[in-house]
Amino acid sequence: TRARIEINPVRYSVETGLEGTVGYIRLTQFSANAAAEMKDAIEALEDRNVTGYVLDLRSNPGGLLFSSIDIAQMWIEEGTIVSTVDRNSISDEEVANNRALTDQPLVVLVDGGSASASEILSGALQDNKRAVLVGTQTFGKGLVQSVRGLADGSGVAVTIAKYLTPSGRDINKLGIAPDYVVELTDEQRDLLAEDRDKVGTLDDPQYAKAIEVLADTIRGQRQSASAAGVDRY
Repeated sequence: TRARIEINPVRYSVETGLEGTVGYIRLTQFSANAAAEMKDAIEALEDRNVTGYVLDLRSNPGGLLFSSIDIAQMWIEEGTIVSTVDRNSISDEEVANNRALTDQPLVVLVDGGSASASEILSGALQDNKRAVLVGTQTFGKGLVQSVRGLADGSGVAVTIAKYLTPSGRDINKLGIAPDYVVELTDEQRDLLAEDRDKVGTLDDPQYAKAIEVLADTIRGQRQSASAAGVDRY
């Protein structure tokens, strides 16, 4: 039977961390419903009082630009998210709108399969010092394309501009370098491919490093708050 198939791009869970519970969110693509599902995930995890987050963008090829901007605004309170520059150097800038859903520490997982909208989000989080990136170099797709219709009903994709991260980085063909590089061996990659349930667990070396980095960040924030005479829970 023909039917509309709803793809759910967001999966989340509460995991045990080194400094309390961790909200793990895996985003597989920036589809039309990705932002709504991300909002639901963050709100549900905030209700569980998680002490930090791991956002998994590995093997996420991208998708809709507006979806990546909407999701970035859920994590970033203020600052630039992305700008676009065309052949005439006209820049269109998207900024955060003071509607972040959480200020808890965040670590983002990326790899060579993280492209386009994934790079816009991870670049915005990294440049605004909102998150630490763990994994390997991202794909490097920073072009804006428009599909132009032709007389015979077909179409052609034309590159009309390029994306720049908040700090002005042109990521096309370069990608984004993570703050902590964690390469997987062929054996580790094969094990995770054979048993997908191990992805996002301590059997996943990149995730394990993310948990370690997240714990260090949480401890650092607690020490700073303690020194300032402020309790943070």
